[in-house]
Amino acid sequence: MNDLKDVAWELYDAESIIISGHVMPDGDSIGSTLGLGLALEKIGKKITFTSPHPIPEIYKFLPGAERIHHGLPDGVYDTFVVLDCSVPDRLGDEVVSLLDRDIKVINIDHHQVEKPFAHVSYIDSKAASTGEIIFDLLKNMRINLDVDIATNLYTAIVTDTGSFKYEGTAPGTHRKAAALLEYGVNGARISKMLFDEKPIEVFKVLENALPTLNVSECGKVAWINFDWEARQKTGAKDEHTEELVDYPRRIKGVEVALLFRELSPGVVKVSMRSNYYVDVSRVASEFGGGGHKRASGCVLKGDISEVQKQVISAALEAVKRRV
Repeated sequence: MNDLKDVAWELYDAESIIISGHVMPDGDSIGSTLGLGLALEKIGKKITFTSPHPIPEIYKFLPGAERIHHGLPDGVYDTFVVLDCSVPDRLGDEVVSLLDRDIKVINIDHHQVEKPFAHVSYIDSKAASTGEIIFDLLKNMRINLDVDIATNLYTAIVTDTGSFKYEGTAPGTHRKAAALLEYGVNGARISKMLFDEKPIEVFKVLENALPTLNVSECGKVAWINFDWEARQKTGAKDEHTEELVDYPRRIKGVEVALLFRELSPGVVKVSMRSNYYVDVSRVASEFGGGGHKRASGCVLKGDISEVQKQVISAALEAVKRRV
């Protein structure tokens, strides 16, 4: 792991920077990207924002969101900053090609990286979000924040902590969030837009998915699925299904919750959550995925019913072994 000062010096030396988060971007990925980029522009850097996938509607209120390109825009860059992304595969087919260019690569993340792919990396798996790390980085660089930068970083933190309720939320997380509020961030409005206002598609998804909810005989593993037929029927995008995994997770006595989403016929994304003791990142790694102890996932090819059997079996074994 490099010191945060190493990252700061690399950014000081850079002139034309392209910044990207991961596929299926979430609030931490987008908020960190915009927060860092807007701050670097204040010290004269030329910034290009990009994302492997389009920005979900729920995050389009963020200052600067309209500037994020989808895919790889034309341009010449001397530095590529990868945020909230632990493996190159999560950069998507277009953006990942930047790694093949003669370009300085910087990776900043709070997910554990098994095989570093950047020239300079700063990984802090104890941070609750990448947004927290960006906050520390900007303080290290002595860049003055403003309400737009702070709004993006606050959103990054509040989404990746589940509104400060997830296990990784630490005292320092709250202190950084409080500091960001001091810049004029409207925390109540952000929380309402993120957690209370939902498009009608979310409720159509619920109508179709809740009948599939199941619990194992032992009561420790629960799952829900949203197949391709349901996706076509509702017209839902992936962003409308993100919260489905919370429903099996909330069942009393359940330790591991699973969501099976068919992204396309025969391609299933599995979201995994645990409540107390199972490290679902170890379960996900069995299928080529990864993430955090309490929140991980993977993408598998095959019939959704067969994928379910394999992953549920692995989850039950993890519960049995309490790992």
